[in-house]
Amino acid sequence: MYTPYVRFSNFFTQLDTTAKNTLGAIYSPPANPTGVVTAGYGAQPVYKYVYYNSTINPAPEIAPAPVCWTDETFTVVSGQMTEAYAPTVGTIPNGAAAAGYLGPNTVGYVGLTAAILNQSYCWIQIGGLLPGAFEPTTETSTVFANPVFGVGSGAWTSACNTTMTASSRAYGVLWGTVGASGNGTVDILCGGFPGIFWGS
Repeated sequence: MYTPYVRFSNFFTQLDTTAKNTLGAIYSPPANPTGVVTAGYGAQPVYKYVYYNSTINPAPEIAPAPVCWTDETFTVVSGQMTEAYAPTVGTIPNGAAAAGYLGPNTVGYVGLTAAILNQSYCWIQIGGLLPGAFEPTTETSTVFANPVFGVGSGAWTSACNTTMTASSRAYGVLWGTVGASGNGTVDILCGGFPGIFWGS
């Protein structure tokens, strides 16, 4: 399942103008060798190498933010949900194409713009604990461990509720307290909901 010998530098800043890894490669860094057990120690991050390409090209967010698959190769993502892969528009909502959380953001990568981000190769997180993710923009219920799932429109958008919307896919579950909608960050246990396959 995991790809050996990946070129991985920093989840929050790595943007490659040409592919440095096989598209779709999955990587999880080794556990902290110090042996100090901290929160999230056993929920190692799982990353996937993808190509970010958006026609609308929204401005990057302040933290790792939700992206969607734009085709059925599961290698190309966009932060604009209307660009999600939906082969039967109106029947399969764009939220079904939820992919993961894009690493590069304006806090981790100082000076990051939409122009720098677009058409770059980078990592998204698809599993494990992600501290400080961009919080859901639709917050019907913000209770700990509620699912965070894909929505059909908007830039970097996701929703949280006690139950998922029909035909949407989960990014994971809330692993902390959510503040005002769209204004902050929250910990997310990526892929931490039944029925999620980390490879897609």
